[in-house]
Amino acid sequence: MLIDGSRREEISVRRVRSLLAVAEFRSFSAAAKALGLTQPAISQHVQQLEVQLGTALMVRDKEGLRLSSGGAALLPAFRRLLASNGAILDQLASLGQGTEQILRIASPASFAALTIAPVFQAVRQRFPKHILDISEIDNEESFQLVREGDIDFAITSVFIASPGLKFEALHQDSACVVMSQDNPLATNNELGDEEILSQPMIRFPSGTTSHDWLAIIIERAGIEPDTIAEVRQLVTGFQMVRQNLGVAVVPQGAAMACDLPGIVAIPLKDQKFVRTLGIVTSEIQHPTEFQNEILDGLRRRTQFLVS
Repeated sequence: MLIDGSRREEISVRRVRSLLAVAEFRSFSAAAKALGLTQPAISQHVQQLEVQLGTALMVRDKEGLRLSSGGAALLPAFRRLLASNGAILDQLASLGQGTEQILRIASPASFAALTIAPVFQAVRQRFPKHILDISEIDNEESFQLVREGDIDFAITSVFIASPGLKFEALHQDSACVVMSQDNPLATNNELGDEEILSQPMIRFPSGTTSHDWLAIIIERAGIEPDTIAEVRQLVTGFQMVRQNLGVAVVPQGAAMACDLPGIVAIPLKDQKFVRTLGIVTSEIQHPTEFQNEILDGLRRRTQFLVS
């Protein structure tokens, strides 16, 4: 399908920001309040974007206000546009303060906290005007970001062979169940499927290692757990665990990164749940000295365990 001239015009960041707010709050008035704009302004932004793209982005039906199929399909691209715009402004501000390089990395939160942070600390004296820009991502989105040059490299546990990308395994860790020390199961040395699924469950998003492991446990046990919360942020999930609201299946690295008082981590009886973390880079990228120092530091600090 040919794209006419009007649709080839630049996509307005302001319009996209309004659309994403409406999609999040499912309300024009709530979106307006969140962005500090009037409701007519928000409506106009969405309408202008729909006219420009030639497709309906929001629909209202019995479920209320929501993204249309077209809007849902474009949602990842809209989010990247907004994130890229914000990154440009942040990086411009940093460069204006004398920063020489901004190294952009996508990584699971636990790996960033336990490994990237100390490696960065070790090289800071040699690169005092270099900074890190870390996005807490561990899904297929990071592959596209590397391919398009939006980030310099990614740390991931969900790599799928992809043209133009290289994967280098760094480290492995196993699954565990985190729970409050007040949970009756907290004294166990290991846990089986039925014991895990008997507990209220705190779940992490689809596409994460935690979600995939839990899905396997549910399928083979044939038991649907009582899900009490679905969370995106690791710290939020662990705080809920700490308050004895439920348990969560997570990698050992995540348990170490969020080692909060009152939480215990218990291994699974099934030792086959293993996460392999590695570096994803572009085959055409030319890394800087700073990036090579960070990558070499990550290699030295981790130990890849052969299964």
